[in-house]
Amino acid sequence: MNEFQKKYQKEIEELVNACHRCAELNYVTSSGGNLSLRIGEDLMLITPTKTLKRTMRFEDICAIKLDGEEVYFPEGKKPTGEWKFHTRIMRRRPDIRAIVHAHPPILTGFAIANDGTMEKPFLPEPIIEVGPILTVPYETPLSEALSERFDEVIEQSNGFLMENHGALFCSFTGIEDAVELLNMTECMAESILVARLLGNPKTITKEYVEEMDWVIKERNLKVPGVEGKFRSVGEMYHLSE
Repeated sequence: MNEFQKKYQKEIEELVNACHRCAELNYVTSSGGNLSLRIGEDLMLITPTKTLKRTMRFEDICAIKLDGEEVYFPEGKKPTGEWKFHTRIMRRRPDIRAIVHAHPPILTGFAIANDGTMEKPFLPEPIIEVGPILTVPYETPLSEALSERFDEVIEQSNGFLMENHGALFCSFTGIEDAVELLNMTECMAESILVARLLGNPKTITKEYVEEMDWVIKERNLKVPGVEGKFRSVGEMYHLSE
């Protein structure tokens, strides 16, 4: 273990465990998906390219600055080719500590359908912990254009569908939380599909969505999205217009 790994041992282990959790849940297959964890104002750990998440090792994790400068690459490894949107999001959202991009089957189905369903308020926990699940228009993976597409929505929520691609979730607290936000929202997507089979899925009404501000305050949580963007949860869901 080198000096860099010793200094950030706890954070590297957290990132590796999060990779294994995503693989366990079948939210990543082959070497798909990527995760990152902020470890300084302008520094992040990030998963390497062409590496299975289920076999990710402590020794595999890379580190880069938010301007893309190399800090630490293990021998034979380099960061995921999608590092550009990780660094861009972290620069635009200094409140974000962790990002997980994956391909959960049901959320990815909604990303393909692109019908706006996931932007609606269905369940309390996703409302107060993630916000509306907004869509990032399709661009070629690894491209600068894909990175730039996040500018359109990144301040408005902590959860996103990447059209015909997958999903991405951000956490204020850490990488384990980012994976749990992903898991919670994938479960909500499954529940919405069941509701469709049983009849018309019913959203939470404007009155009750707006009461979520009180729940957030009681739980000492932050409103999803960049700080100060919205005055209320109802505004976040465009119910107060």
